[in-house]
Amino acid sequence: NDLLNMLLSSFKYNKLPNSLIFHGPKGIGKCTFAHYLINEIFLSISSDENNTNLLYNNLHPNFRYVKKEIDEKNNKIKNYISINQIRKLDNFLYQSSFDQLPKFILIDCADDLNLNSANALLKALEEPKNNTYFILISNHCSSLLPTIRSRCIKHLISIPSSDEFKKILNFHYEELEDKNIKFLYNFSNGSPG
Repeated sequence: NDLLNMLLSSFKYNKLPNSLIFHGPKGIGKCTFAHYLINEIFLSISSDENNTNLLYNNLHPNFRYVKKEIDEKNNKIKNYISINQIRKLDNFLYQSSFDQLPKFILIDCADDLNLNSANALLKALEEPKNNTYFILISNHCSSLLPTIRSRCIKHLISIPSSDEFKKILNFHYEELEDKNIKFLYNFSNGSPG
């Protein structure tokens, strides 16, 4: 993937922007791509395979995954990412890095920020920390605050080709028959999510 190679190269030469937005249609693999990018960066620094397991289980000390939480009162997913979720990142931003690895904050989906949480995030984006990166996932980039968009480098993630779609599905599920993959590709308009 050209975008992946470009971002990995940017990281290698200390030119990766501190704030990125991956945007495009819902369900096409933006978050999967972000996880893969972070894992490749970790592997480029440390060959410890445990980093991969920790990352994909959201347990890595240098990784925070922010998404809508479940409301304890009614056991339903909240309508937005709360300001408290963003404020909880403060400690993470100031703590030292584990194993000299960079720190990543993945926000999935930034469209779910309300005005208060968006403004709290903006404050963090305005004061980038060394070796700390924000990746915002967005289905509708125009729904983000203009001030957030202006602080981030935006990358459009396009609908995967049928071959890429097949790779994504086979990554998540045991081997599927080609005819089923073709049906799913057409049925979902190329959206593996």
